[in-house]
This record gives sequence, C-alpha cells and structure tokens, in this order.
Amino acid sequence: MGILDSIIGSVKNDLEHKASRGITDTISKGVDGTIKKGPASNACPKCRKAIPEPRPKFCQECGAALMVSCKKCKAEYPVGTKFCTECGNKLG
Repeated sequence: MGILDSIIGSVKNDLEHKASRGITDTISKGVDGTIKKGPASNACPKCRKAIPEPRPKFCQECGAALMVSCKKCKAEYPVGTKFCTECGNKLG
C-alpha cells in the first residue's frame, strides 16, 4: 500500500496544481480567453492591439469601443471603468 499511496498522493498533488493554474488562468485571461487588465489598459479589450495616446474612442485595428460615457453626466472613461468619478453613477 505504501507505493500505491505515494502514487495517489503524487497524482493528487499534480491535479491540485493543474486546477489552481486553471483558476489563475481563468482570472488573468477571463472566461472568454482574453487577458483582462484594469480599465486604463494600453491594449484593446477585443483584439489586444496597442492603443495609442491620447486614447481614441474606437480601436484603429478592430473598431471596438474604447471609451464609455456616463449616462447621467456624460463624462467619458475607458471601457471597463465601473463607476463615474464625477457623479458616482454605475457605468456599463
């Protein structure tokens, strides 16, 4: 039983390691497989191409929206921003 217990323990450790990698990959890449960064990322959230400064409203590569407007006060923020810093309204 000692050898069998050793093999089972080794397999268990390997599976736990792979499971934890899967979880961190899901967190860092997102469920859809794209890499998620903070709201002011330097990459397009859709195609991951670099975004020039000053930040345009749409990606020059794929046309995805890069900015979102607050529905309450019309302030603009990078896509992914959760709340307006002008009025506190929830964005998106």
